[in-house]
Amino acid sequence: MPRSTVHLMRHGEVFNPHGVLYGRLPGYRLSERGTAMARRVAEYLTEEGADIRAVVASPLQRAQESAAPTA
Repeated sequence: MPRSTVHLMRHGEVFNPHGVLYGRLPGYRLSERGTAMARRVAEYLTEEGADIRAVVASPLQRAQESAAPTA
């Protein structure tokens, strides 16, 4: 049987200047640092030669922004 690797990634740092417990609330985007985190994950996976076949993320903005560089 072929071997598969599943990479799990949490969203990057969220822009949240008021410290809101946002949970599943929409409209919370990544901070500049969070965007850099997402880019770095994509760079790392590329450097490691990861054979990414699919990228799946929730519809929340922060998850979509985190997944985009890898997709």
